[in-house]
Amino acid sequence: MLEKYDPSAIESEWYERWETAGLFHEDPDASRPPFVISMPPPNVTGRAHMGHGSTYTPQDVLTRYHRMLGDNAVWLPGQDHAAIATQNVIEKELAKEGLTRFDLGREKFIERARQWRELYGDIIYKQFRALGFGPDWQRDRYTMDEGLSKAVVKVFVQLYNEGLIYRGTRLVNWCPRCGSTLADTEVEHEDTPGTLYYVRYRTEDGGDGVVIATTRPETIFADVAIAVHPDDPRYQPLIGKLVKRPLSPHAIPVIADGAVERSFGTGALKITPGHDQADAEIGERHGLASISVIGPDAKMTDAVEQEFVGLDRFDARTRAVETLRARGALVKEEPYMVSTGTCYRCETIIEPLLSLQWFVKIKPLAEPALVASQSGKLAFAPERFRRTYEDWLEHIRDWCISRQIWWGHRLPVWYCPNGHVTVAESTPSACAECGDRSLTQDPDTLDTWFSSGLWPFSILGWPEDTPERRAWYPNQVLVTAREIIFNWVARMVMFGIHFAGDVPFKRVFIAPLVLDEQGRKMSKSLGNSLDPMDLVRDYGADATRFAIVSQMHGGQDVRFSIAKCDDARKFCNKLWQAARFAIDLANEGRPSPSALLLSVPDETSWTLPDRWIMDALARTAGRVTQALEGFDFAEAAQTLYTFVWNQVCDVYIEIAKDKAPTRAPILTHSLATALQLLHPIMPFVAEELWGRLGREGFIGESAWPSPSSGWLDEQARDDMSRLLDSVEAVRALRALPKLPYRELRDVTIVGADKSFVDLLQRERGVIARLARAENVHAPSGPDGRPKHAVSRRLGAMEVLLPVDEAFVEKERTALDKEIARSRDEADAIERKLQTNFVDKAPAAVVEKERARLAELKQGLAMSEDRRAALK
Repeated sequence: MLEKYDPSAIESEWYERWETAGLFHEDPDASRPPFVISMPPPNVTGRAHMGHGSTYTPQDVLTRYHRMLGDNAVWLPGQDHAAIATQNVIEKELAKEGLTRFDLGREKFIERARQWRELYGDIIYKQFRALGFGPDWQRDRYTMDEGLSKAVVKVFVQLYNEGLIYRGTRLVNWCPRCGSTLADTEVEHEDTPGTLYYVRYRTEDGGDGVVIATTRPETIFADVAIAVHPDDPRYQPLIGKLVKRPLSPHAIPVIADGAVERSFGTGALKITPGHDQADAEIGERHGLASISVIGPDAKMTDAVEQEFVGLDRFDARTRAVETLRARGALVKEEPYMVSTGTCYRCETIIEPLLSLQWFVKIKPLAEPALVASQSGKLAFAPERFRRTYEDWLEHIRDWCISRQIWWGHRLPVWYCPNGHVTVAESTPSACAECGDRSLTQDPDTLDTWFSSGLWPFSILGWPEDTPERRAWYPNQVLVTAREIIFNWVARMVMFGIHFAGDVPFKRVFIAPLVLDEQGRKMSKSLGNSLDPMDLVRDYGADATRFAIVSQMHGGQDVRFSIAKCDDARKFCNKLWQAARFAIDLANEGRPSPSALLLSVPDETSWTLPDRWIMDALARTAGRVTQALEGFDFAEAAQTLYTFVWNQVCDVYIEIAKDKAPTRAPILTHSLATALQLLHPIMPFVAEELWGRLGREGFIGESAWPSPSSGWLDEQARDDMSRLLDSVEAVRALRALPKLPYRELRDVTIVGADKSFVDLLQRERGVIARLARAENVHAPSGPDGRPKHAVSRRLGAMEVLLPVDEAFVEKERTALDKEIARSRDEADAIERKLQTNFVDKAPAAVVEKERARLAELKQGLAMSEDRRAALK
């Protein structure tokens, strides 16, 4: 074995062996409990980032764990064609060549997209392999492969025939740069500085009328009403009257609607159904018309005053303000933070537009998905995300599914010259309504999330009745990110219930966000992004995985530090050194491969340390299992870290240097079992050391340990706990005079009860080896106390370590000076804080003084404890 663990020497080699052996592949097996996870399909444009680390590492951990439990465990991989994201990337590449997609034409552009996917789509899979992820690569799927494309078309046609897909003119989110609609969940909102304009709408006879507040004066041309709250006394006389728009003057009614917020602006709201979703809902309730004055290119249409036609929407805003001011209609302006919606891909400010599009009538699909959560059939962890899911379904709006881009699943819709629509699973030869053979297919494609919503059952062969679908649907768990609860999770549940007859998964684990050490979201603009491939290169995949999951506790977001990777790398090396010691211990006097396979001797021959480590092993196995079942990955990681580092290495291995006959087999068994428990989190080092410890086969195919792998022994646990407390006290005392490790000193313990004295006598060797004590004395009276010593109290007992008189005097003098100096400074600060200094000085200065006082008091307490320890 190498002297130190080197991940680069083993990781890629082991992964290749696992994949060659088909370790990740599964076939349906009804004789075993299923455990199925469908991988959230990464975009073909993607590269691994820390978000993948927090979302995909738990999936690999859970799958490896359930495989060792003997379940029919499979992790199903795949990729998403990422319609808008991929098209944006390719259009940017074309721009470098001085071309647009229209220069290529649709067919050549789609071919270019396919080539791009073949060239770059495998990058993220290579990175997943480097991270040790083990999905069933033989079952890899792609949202635009033949089988999934057929499923998409079938679902569209069936929903259309059921009256759940329709074509209509409605308000949509429009990205002028992408030239396409966006779903509500694809619009990112951010508060940006803006202006609130107060504008007067006079009555027809020139009266004062009403003043409204708006952030978008350029849309006044499209106003169809002014709305006020029915209970607002300020506007009661105006309800039912007419006022005039100050731009494109036209009489519009003042209406009453309970949705108006009386506290916003003046409490009067201009209603523009053609450019605002909330206004559209009010307009629908009151039967108002919708007027659109901004076109798909984000420029003003000819439905406005002539001087505005063709202006960009933001230039039109500036012109509108100037015009309103000139007409005496602009009352005042105020700074205001505006919630601005932007395209999630290109960050262009979206424009709400009236557009003829295809929609899913969503409420009939949403209601069963809501009931599934409310009834407990679908569970969320952490549970708080259940409310997030339900709240969205309770307020859901019809889903616009048509996109004006080329890359994606094209709508299975054809139009004839007579205006008829034919929806079919294959290209029709003639119009279904009139028989006309001149058909034109709709140029639009489907929203990416439409195909992704079918993922859990379509990758299992739906609509065919396949063995995979019978055995593996529904899945047991979904692991995903909170930001796609709406986009993806809810839609999978809706489609799963409707088409596959059941929820697609029973539990949803929402992975935490990975933030930087300051709690900020990682982003390129902040310069705080981490590339997991850099971490794998510098620390190894095992250390990277352990660093990620060791902080995933209770659904809290992860403040990630590279230092955690370094700690995890040291942990790998600690395991490595422990295995080297175990191998040397087992081979001493009988070097042979079988030496490592000695069975654990009968418990009647175990010493107290043997019983204690076997008890710790049993409890560790139980805790890790419980933690993984509850998605508490941090608890699993920390439990294993504590067992290996603090119990096996710091205690048992030190004791095992006495070479008692039981030590080698028990140490080897404890380490091998710990490796099994660690394998789901740290697969590479666990696999390497499993073989080094003489175990046969792949560790991932071994049986998951249970508490019976150890031996629960409460008495041994209590006895060793008391001994280790004494050892810790002695070690702390040895640090005061800075005794060399090899120097042995007698230890005296006074005030101990008889049971502990007897324990000390029986286990002198433990204290001697761990505390570097030559002898342990437990005198019954004061005569046995050393003349000069440092001491520490443990309850009613006192632990004493002899030191020479010169050390005691020197230390006492130094501590007396330190205590006096600290008391003087603390007294001075306390006097200052009792004066008017607190009122006159800046808050930061006062706080600094208080912090210094707290620091001095803490130091004083420590110094006084050390002073008292000098005997």
